[in-house]
Amino acid sequence: MVNPASIEFKRADLQRDMNSCIEFRKDSFRINYGNEKSFETEMGEQGEAYADRLTEFQQQYPYGVIHVWRGDNIIGQIEFRVEELFTDKAFIPLFYLIPEERGSGIGSLMHDYLIQTLREQGCNGARILVSSGNDRGVAFYKKHGWRYAKPDLSNSHVDIYQLNF
Repeated sequence: MVNPASIEFKRADLQRDMNSCIEFRKDSFRINYGNEKSFETEMGEQGEAYADRLTEFQQQYPYGVIHVWRGDNIIGQIEFRVEELFTDKAFIPLFYLIPEERGSGIGSLMHDYLIQTLREQGCNGARILVSSGNDRGVAFYKKHGWRYAKPDLSNSHVDIYQLNF
């Protein structure tokens, strides 16, 4: 198990660390869809469309892009926003931890951080999209109390999970 004191959560510095953001998002596409092709189609060949969207997202939700640090290395990223219509709910576009750190307990620390942060924002629930083929991800979310809600109608390989807290 990892020492929780060795992990820091900081607002992402997108100007300095955008390459890490792009690599994390690209890897999330590999995990969820089995390849990078859909990443290039949706996010731009070099991730430029994602970089633009993420910059805009952070402007709209200033504390909605968090990097997870261990020492001098960024090892994870969380993106979240409070819903506009239902302000007691949140949506998590990305919950990512590098492969080398998976299974170390850091994912659970990230989850705890996220839920605590959302509670502080007045939320009592959240939604996340998970690929039906991402068995490890599905198991992680279920272990942490997330429940299958319904399929994502915009993508037949993705399901919506929700958590009330």
